[in-house]
Amino acid sequence: MLTSKFPMFLAWGPDLRFLYNDGYAEILGAKHPAALGCPFRDIWAEIWHDVGPLVDRALAGEAVYHENLPLILRRNGYDEPCWFTFSYSPVRDESGTVAGMYCAVTETTVQVRAARTKIAEVDQLRQLFHQAPGFMCVLRGPDHVFELTNAAYLRLIGGRDVIGKRVAEAIPEAEG
Repeated sequence: MLTSKFPMFLAWGPDLRFLYNDGYAEILGAKHPAALGCPFRDIWAEIWHDVGPLVDRALAGEAVYHENLPLILRRNGYDEPCWFTFSYSPVRDESGTVAGMYCAVTETTVQVRAARTKIAEVDQLRQLFHQAPGFMCVLRGPDHVFELTNAAYLRLIGGRDVIGKRVAEAIPEAEG
């Protein structure tokens, strides 16, 4: 674990004492290095209501996985929204009893924010397109399938439902 560049930690024993690598230290922010050896619940008290039930499942022997889980972390002295993709896996002791859990994690905050920004920009462009005063539509592929229409175009064609249909099918009088 310690030689990996991928962020990971091991929470071990009855108090789930925290052992982590340098990659995970970045996720901890100002909580590093004081977090080393501390109970998991104490380190991440502000998100325990979110991750505690997942920890319980791992300690019951079930591996859990989450993609882009939103969490509000207080790792640099203030609350910040963050997203993570991670798995919690049970770790067994020499007798086969679950004695801790292992986590491989990556912070996806930058990717989630970029995707949300892109969605917002596309939505804004769609709204502008829809409000344009001229007749506008976007056709896709060699079959000329309607992908977008604006309000003016819909009025022109009598409000027909054309999205996802070929021009020849949606507006048969225009064929040829």
